[in-house]
Amino acid sequence: MARNMARTHHDDLNRFNELQGLTIPDLLRERARQYPFNLALSAQSFRGHRDRITFAQLEIRMEAVAQGLARRGVRKGDRVALFLSNDAVRECILTAVGCYRLAAIVAPMNVRASDEELGHALGLVQPSHIVTMQSGAERIGRLYPTAQLILLEGKQGEDGTWPEPEREFRQGLLPDVAASEDPSVLLLTSGTTARSKAVTHCHRSQLYTGYAIGGAIGLTDRDTYQGAWPIYTSSVLNLACMAAWVSGAGVVLEGASLNNAERLRLIETEGTTVYHGVTAPLHFMIEEYPNDGYDLRRVRRIGYGGAAMPREIIEKFSKRLPWADQVHIWAMTETGPAGSYLPPWFLPRKAGCIGIAQPGCAVQVVDDHGKPVADGEPGEIAFAGPSAALGYWRDPEATDQTFVDGWIRTGDIGMIDDEGHMHFLDRKKDIINRGGLKIASAAVEDVIYRFPGVAEAAVIAVPHPGLGEDIAACVVAAPGTTLDLDKIRAHCARYLADYETPRKWHVLDALPKNPMGKILKRDLRQQIIERM
Repeated sequence: MARNMARTHHDDLNRFNELQGLTIPDLLRERARQYPFNLALSAQSFRGHRDRITFAQLEIRMEAVAQGLARRGVRKGDRVALFLSNDAVRECILTAVGCYRLAAIVAPMNVRASDEELGHALGLVQPSHIVTMQSGAERIGRLYPTAQLILLEGKQGEDGTWPEPEREFRQGLLPDVAASEDPSVLLLTSGTTARSKAVTHCHRSQLYTGYAIGGAIGLTDRDTYQGAWPIYTSSVLNLACMAAWVSGAGVVLEGASLNNAERLRLIETEGTTVYHGVTAPLHFMIEEYPNDGYDLRRVRRIGYGGAAMPREIIEKFSKRLPWADQVHIWAMTETGPAGSYLPPWFLPRKAGCIGIAQPGCAVQVVDDHGKPVADGEPGEIAFAGPSAALGYWRDPEATDQTFVDGWIRTGDIGMIDDEGHMHFLDRKKDIINRGGLKIASAAVEDVIYRFPGVAEAAVIAVPHPGLGEDIAACVVAAPGTTLDLDKIRAHCARYLADYETPRKWHVLDALPKNPMGKILKRDLRQQIIERM
């Protein structure tokens, strides 16, 4: 019988029920009443200082920014784009909560996007207002001239200047206009294989993302939760802020320009108890840890996702921070990001496994017709839960293809093992078809990562005149290491079938990645094909 985790479990049923029907402003008012003096947010301002805001202060600033945005013409249903980096993440978060208060929709943009990508995103979202800095105004004006610009710099009180809350607050409250199912944020997909789409989340899905992630990573109202999350991904507004605020915890958001030494120092000075990031940055951060006597004794848990964490890195974390346990998180923007998690007690034994459904979530593995497959059989991972997005903005066809009968078809291939745990095998589009034999690139990468001295690996399909596709492996050597490809080939032949063993090998200085650390296989494939 298939154990497909289609039933939900709960970390805290009272909290789950508490969130029903709430909006994000409702939650922040409740947390201000419960924990008025607890840290809610520590975030970098564009002026160069770090602002530490309690829940009581956050409620007041939400109201003040909402009043200021309303005076600048923002109304319910308007899209307000953020064209800012994490060096202005304080202003990003305060703009977001102000928009939530007005039932407007926040749309964070990638400041590193090309003109083509940014123009596509702005044309899709069609914002009425764009919050940016003077340095971004010319580019925005050229690509999308119809929106009203709100600049962080300038004289307070002017319509084109960002509403600094200390100067904008007026007596009296705005009317409550937001509802739980109202769209609240548009999040652009990473576009690693195609043009980005805008995932539409509402107050309900954002709050229940917080419930799922907070439960999976074990946050409490005594925690300080920190991570390296770019503002324009789902990880700041949905994962980090919601997980912290639903749990009553404080969230520490890192500036864009932090290096690993500064990141470790921030963990120390903020008294961070839970740190969360993606695999590659965490790997390099822990390499810096022994160098300068950082005090990380308050860190009790490390969470990671975005890619499987190699066993050797898990063991390195355990040796260098033996008091901190680890949690692996699997999710995607459309699911919240919520999904599954591997609790600490299964590591490192089940390294690479993505575990069980997060609290409030249901996950199953299905065939092409949406029917659950047997344990041990590969299929597509499907997700259901209250953290699920409403769909894709202005794209009903893509919505109908992905959101099917209450389930999100993730495009990830997985299977359930004999302990009832889920394993990620590959992206559907990353399965290599070598002369009719299907090879999961992730399984080959897992073997390559076991070879000493391999820092990063990616396996891709390349054209072959007879087979259609062949396997190419791209590897990056760890610092101070030289890789012997003959030995790596022999290592792979020991653990893989002949047809699964890469025929072509490339040693690269770095692999192309998006800002969340995900390898851009589309770009890598093009790079390798151009070499052939």
